[in-house]
Amino acid sequence: MLALQAGGETVYDALRYERAAVLGGQPWRLLTAHVVHLGWAHCLLNVAGLALCAALAAGTRSWRAWAAALIVLALGVGLALLVASPQATNYAGLSGVLYGLFVWVLAPRAWRGDRVAWVVLAAVVARIGWQMVHPPSDAQRALIGGEVLVEAHLYGALCAGVLCLWQGIWPRWRRG
Repeated sequence: MLALQAGGETVYDALRYERAAVLGGQPWRLLTAHVVHLGWAHCLLNVAGLALCAALAAGTRSWRAWAAALIVLALGVGLALLVASPQATNYAGLSGVLYGLFVWVLAPRAWRGDRVAWVVLAAVVARIGWQMVHPPSDAQRALIGGEVLVEAHLYGALCAGVLCLWQGIWPRWRRG
């Protein structure tokens, strides 16, 4: 993400989610939108969030599981924006995927009775709920250099919930 941010506006314009471009035959933007950002502050906030999420995971997931989750969540958020949020014409950033990653990392631990995971997961869900009711402040917009698309946060969390259920159910179905 840092390297892409250094690419500037040309890279951003080529990779961001742009609804008209996706519908016009550029489906890669459903995935690539999550690795470009509105500016350096936005990018660094997302990198810090990713580092925090990885620290909370504490080596509980393989690199393959992380890669699969990143792709599934990015595609899920992108498709949800396309289908459920036609008013969202532009989007960039990892935040939707990040919210999903937090749920993906914390939910299984919470289900196993980890109280810290429950508290942090509840805070993530509460934060999404708060954002849905209270629009982002001017200070938040100024910090990231544009609009905050809170629907992406919700979509990321919902996609992660589905991913967690799938990962819990699929092994049982295979054992049959």
